Amino acid sequence: MDNTENYEIRSAVINKAINYIFDHIDEEITVDDVAHYCSYSRYHLTRMFKEETDEALYQFIKRIRLERSAWCLKVEKEKSITEIGEKYGYSSSNFATAFKKHLNLSPGDFRKTSEQMVEASSFSHGVTLDALDDAGKLITIENLDSFTVIYERKKGNYHQLPQEWCRFIEKYEYLATEETLYMECTIDDPTITDEDHCMYDLCQTVSPEQLVLKKNEHILLQNFQGGKYAAYHFRGFPQFLFMVYQEIFCRWLSKTGNQLDERRPIFDIYRLVGEDGYMEIDICFPLK
Repeated sequence: MDNTENYEIRSAVINKAINYIFDHIDEEITVDDVAHYCSYSRYHLTRMFKEETDEALYQFIKRIRLERSAWCLKVEKEKSITEIGEKYGYSSSNFATAFKKHLNLSPGDFRKTSEQMVEASSFSHGVTLDALDDAGKLITIENLDSFTVIYERKKGNYHQLPQEWCRFIEKYEYLATEETLYMECTIDDPTITDEDHCMYDLCQTVSPEQLVLKKNEHILLQNFQGGKYAAYHFRGFPQFLFMVYQEIFCRWLSKTGNQLDERRPIFDIYRLVGEDGYMEIDICFPLK
């Protein structure tokens, strides 16, 4: 498999397994648990998972657990390192060892650098910290409805998103209406996950009455649970998006006392994409 190019995880069973892992990663799930949930034998599921993702199922669970713990170190600053390690099934000493082996930093050093990432990124784009502090003015708290989407799950570098979007929109254009929303569900943080192996979903909203599908047509569907969300109304060019994400999750959450609801997804709703690259996007993240 050529890891220099993004590829699609097409299997409905493997995506079902991945979603289960994401939803239960803070529990003591095993390969057998995942196989039972998918109604497959351990042998068949692990073989299929390796073929589809180029990663062993056990290693995937272990990696996601560590990378989710890193995410929590960034955004849940009110929690101690020990608390976060225990949340993902590690004792204090085991957590430090496993974390450093995977991310080349101790949990404490990683937490310290997360704030520095925001400042370094802002200065490289000529944005002052005062401007970052004003970012909260662009955030609204909303209650979003539940909805159903067609989706394709990709694994690769986020820099290839424009090409991926063009292919996706053209493929499902026949199901689009004036009310259709195009969304990207961001799964991995490229400051944590290898940037060439980040996972993300391209999504298009669809209503049940639109789904008059042929039996042999391969379409993946998932439901997004509605509820309380914060929406950052981004207006600008894509080179600023990384900085905005870091500001939201590394600073705004802890500064305001809000907490992410990990049981619901983070996603971007694309409102406008101009030919010059200008974008209007609502970055939506679930709150408890």
